[in-house]
Amino acid sequence: GAEAWAAAGRLATGASIGAPPDLFAPQGQVWGLPPPNPHRWRAEAYRSFSDLLAVNMRHAGALRIDHVLGLSRLFWVPEGAEGSEGAYVAYPRDDLLGVLALESRRAECLVIGEDLGTVPDGLRDALGAAGIYRYTVLPFEREGAAFRPPSQYPPRALACVSTHDIAPIAGWWEGRDIGERRALRLLDPGGAEAALSERAADKAALLSAMAEAGCALAWTPDSPFSADLAAAIYGFVAAGPSQIVMLQVEDLVGERVGVNLPGTDRERPNWRKRLGAALDGAPGVEPWRAIVAAVKQARPPAGSAASGQ
Repeated sequence: GAEAWAAAGRLATGASIGAPPDLFAPQGQVWGLPPPNPHRWRAEAYRSFSDLLAVNMRHAGALRIDHVLGLSRLFWVPEGAEGSEGAYVAYPRDDLLGVLALESRRAECLVIGEDLGTVPDGLRDALGAAGIYRYTVLPFEREGAAFRPPSQYPPRALACVSTHDIAPIAGWWEGRDIGERRALRLLDPGGAEAALSERAADKAALLSAMAEAGCALAWTPDSPFSADLAAAIYGFVAAGPSQIVMLQVEDLVGERVGVNLPGTDRERPNWRKRLGAALDGAPGVEPWRAIVAAVKQARPPAGSAASGQ
């Protein structure tokens, strides 16, 4: 894009940022983004990084940094290679955290770091010491196969049920994301069948965690998805001590298909999907109304000890 053209001297050509194979994307990921050259950053005293932060923080009360792992290392994939053929390149973590803290203070802007994926040892401790909020996403908060109760989520965190990289909660419950991966040949028939079986176990584990947290359940893993179920799941997450709870707009309007499917490019319209419902009247209908009501009921009063204030 325009940034890559204008800042070509600060970016590494012939490579793309990506991610190695993992359970989330077994084929690895290639994002089509040229990585910053860490040596050029240091040579310019991180001026371009500082300017990037300042511009984005200028009118924001909070800034979420996608893939905050990049402050420590980035996975470089050579041009034309697969996601499994890349390698990690180290970045000057402490310097970048210092610049981030400085710009955060200047703009009085809270920072949330998306600390998901293959997290380097010590990074979460460093982020916490710098005052950066964690990013706790329900499907990834596990203790083995069990869901970790939100009461154990860190207070200094943004908690959410879904993200732009996974299916909205309705689509997750119905396995729509698995069907889409099968249709795009990212899963073979056997893999899709195994994924559906695993999803059924995940739904059972989620309902079990909700019951243990005191939720009155009227559903089984085979139950059809409903606004009441969406509200119960959101209430479950919102009852934890995390100081920020995010309501995903796709969940509020009942979307089934996610805006992004990692590991794809031309196979689907990533980042171009429009909402199926107009927002003008959406706050007055289900599931919007049910989710908002459940979150309001579950959240501790502002200023209480449980709210972390």
